[in-house]
Amino acid sequence: MKQQHAHTLQALFSHPLHHDLRITDVEALLLHLGMGVEHLSDHRLNLQAPSGATLVLHAASSLHHPFLNEDGVLRLRRFLKQEGITPEHPIADEPYPRGEQARRLVIHLDHRGARLWWLEGKEITTSTLQPHGQSSSHQRLSHRHDRDIAGQREPLNYKYLNQLSEAILQADRVLLLGHGQGQSDLRKALKDHFIHHHSSAKAIIEIANIDDTACSDRELLRTARKHFGNEQHRKQ
Repeated sequence: MKQQHAHTLQALFSHPLHHDLRITDVEALLLHLGMGVEHLSDHRLNLQAPSGATLVLHAASSLHHPFLNEDGVLRLRRFLKQEGITPEHPIADEPYPRGEQARRLVIHLDHRGARLWWLEGKEITTSTLQPHGQSSSHQRLSHRHDRDIAGQREPLNYKYLNQLSEAILQADRVLLLGHGQGQSDLRKALKDHFIHHHSSAKAIIEIANIDDTACSDRELLRTARKHFGNEQHRKQ
């Protein structure tokens, strides 16, 4: 990164806030970072990051419009941090593949186990995974033995969570479907377990709430495609 761009980036994150950041210097930095910059009326800039995220920046009012105002500095700082850009890490990570180019994984979790759908273009591959030793569909991932104290739960099956985590690592985007709250929410337990062991890949995993008690596989997949932003509109 050129010294001029590095200086601008450092100024955006400095404390106390800089009040003399020129819009032209900020624009040059953003273009260097690979962002789209569109000039709008009233001294505004419309920014679009490679990830697809957008932000509208306003210059300072009155005679100070060549400079970025205090609110703009704070908003741009948050925007850059969300894109993984800081003075310590001035080059953003490559954005995850989007749409049909991404290898998307849908995991539907319930007390019987997990159903997995791999979506790659128009191809769909399915598989199932059950916790080790649970041959009965009436057994739960986490349950109390009769001799246990009421209200206590047996620890989750971490071997099972590790197997699911290995599948997640093979995907570009992952959606966890199901329902539940608190300790009964297996999606949250899986996500927390995954992030604990693979924090650098936490951005690929998402959760969606759905009443799956009467959903067919086709309805679950339709929900997933809509969530991923590339729902198939043609009739099948």
